[in-house]
Amino acid sequence: MIATDLGGTVTPVIEARATATMPVPPDEVFEAATDLEHADWLPAVRGMRRIEGSSPGVGSRYAVEVGLIGRHLSGVLVAHEIDPPRRAQYVLEEGMDLTITIAVTPTAGGSTLELVAAYSVGGGPLSGAVERASAGAARREVARAVEQFAARFGRKTGRVPG
Repeated sequence: MIATDLGGTVTPVIEARATATMPVPPDEVFEAATDLEHADWLPAVRGMRRIEGSSPGVGSRYAVEVGLIGRHLSGVLVAHEIDPPRRAQYVLEEGMDLTITIAVTPTAGGSTLELVAAYSVGGGPLSGAVERASAGAARREVARAVEQFAARFGRKTGRVPG
């Protein structure tokens, strides 16, 4: 996947995605998946708390600690989109480009959750190599996260190629 920033620069992006089908309604899956103060299941997240004074919903801000690409990062994750019970998107405010998208769709007998983590290490002569080297680990981490989340409800999981 290739993304273009507002200045017209083309930035490579690694995208890791996984899905799981659970025998519960979409609103229940969405509510659990977007309860970020209890999101220890999210890929690479080592800790998260809502920033004081930040109300729930679009614009809510969470202090987050992430272990990614062999680095320990901390920053602020911001809710850019929340459309219950279908979709939510969170973006890391500073540092590396990281977007986490949660999508929930109704299925026969329950719901399917799709989690997509897209990131770019940024510029520099080695960034492309670092991104390519980290892609497999990122995909495994996202698949593990979805499996861990789905285990709460009973599930059928599958990794989406990509």
